[in-house]
Amino acid sequence: MAKIFRSSVINALIDEVWAKIRDFNALPDWHPAFTDSRIENDEPGDKVGSIRNFNLKDGGNIRERLLALSDVKHLLYSHNS
Repeated sequence: MAKIFRSSVINALIDEVWAKIRDFNALPDWHPAFTDSRIENDEPGDKVGSIRNFNLKDGGNIRERLLALSDVKHLLYSHNS
């Protein structure tokens, strides 16, 4: 299976960026391609193992499981579920 990794340089302080993207359920708050998101089973948005279910503006739907979250390394790792 192919894996895709993507990175970008953002002209902002890491703590400001991390505050926006850390919440696994907040994707629609900062990314224009998504309309809504919910964490299944009413789990918190920072619980490793939780699954987010979100919809795209083009009508698509994606489910992802949170595999890792580190405030020290500013790392969020997920996988399509």
